[in-house]
Amino acid sequence: MTDREFEDILALGHERRGTEFKGPGPRTDKYHFAKIARATLGMANRRDGGLIVIGVEDHKGTVKPIGLNATDLSTWTHDDVSTSMAVYADPSVSFDLQTLTHKGSKYVILKIYEFEDIPVLCRKDYNKGTEVILRKGACYVRSRHKIETSEIPSQEEMRELLELAIDKGVNKFVARAFKAGLIITSPLGTALPGDKDLFEKQLDDLR
Repeated sequence: MTDREFEDILALGHERRGTEFKGPGPRTDKYHFAKIARATLGMANRRDGGLIVIGVEDHKGTVKPIGLNATDLSTWTHDDVSTSMAVYADPSVSFDLQTLTHKGSKYVILKIYEFEDIPVLCRKDYNKGTEVILRKGACYVRSRHKIETSEIPSQEEMRELLELAIDKGVNKFVARAFKAGLIITSPLGTALPGDKDLFEKQLDDLR
């Protein structure tokens, strides 16, 4: 993310389905991280994934960029986040981590990628008193009607998730079928293999 892109996100003054703000804090704060893990699971179950911006507070519709101090920032490394996230995500979530400096303050940007094969489920509970942050076995998504991460709230979000999973399954089947020689052309809307690809496949078959 560039500084200009960050400015544009802040200028909107609110979150979007593909963007969630989280206030500053260390990764080692279990309550803080559980909320970020929840947002991550929701983004991973969204087509094209999404962004989680750490260091920006969103309080009652007011966006306030604060940034992270040096001590908190040092806890946000890709390896450490990956290890912490593995506790809550099944299957694992793919993401990139970027540290961005904006007007002298530091922020962490997590770019979450959509799931690879099957939707991501929560594998462990996390509660603080009576507040349920994460529920084991839950499937979190980004709601269409209210910008938040929640368990699947309606049939719209369920259909959206199922369609994404079906698309991935079909694409995977087509790729395997072509590799196995069961089909020689691709369905409409997907790239057809070039002559070079076909020739290399024929060579592989002869080896």
